[in-house]
Amino acid sequence: MDINDVTLNINAAKGAGFIRLGFWLNKKPKKTPEEKAAAKAFLKVFWGTLGIALMFVAVLFVLTGYVMSGTKSGYDGDYEESRTGRMENGQVRYVKNELYYIDPETIGLPAGLPDGTHINLYFDENDAVIAGENADELDAIVESRVILTVAVMVTMVLILIIFAIVARKRFGKPWFQWLQLIKS
Repeated sequence: MDINDVTLNINAAKGAGFIRLGFWLNKKPKKTPEEKAAAKAFLKVFWGTLGIALMFVAVLFVLTGYVMSGTKSGYDGDYEESRTGRMENGQVRYVKNELYYIDPETIGLPAGLPDGTHINLYFDENDAVIAGENADELDAIVESRVILTVAVMVTMVLILIIFAIVARKRFGKPWFQWLQLIKS
């Protein structure tokens, strides 16, 4: 190894070029025993990290699909307009140029909804309310699925951090030792 190779290696090991350096080391024809061990360890660390990252991407896609698939995006029938109302004193209160009240039973909702419950209201072309749905229930379903997705993402990050620590201490140790060697 000449001085230019050492300089190249030191610069590559400082940044994200350590991946290029690892592949270069694997292609190097005449390796010392330390370099052979480092090259083998690099491949284990690289493919392990890539495998975990790809698995996380797949899980994230599945969870995103799960979050989106189970949620209703609104009333299934035909309607001209929608608004949000709120339960107040046993009636749905909404504003459509004026303040209106409507009984929840007339739009297919139970009468015992607590005050402050948000209601999605759907209107026909004659401005009559044709349907309603409890927006708080729909929001709670989406919220629980989003919380599940965030919890899984945090778990993914923790697994990747643990993998990095284990790799540095166990099977990737020759690679990291060799990097320290060329840096000094």
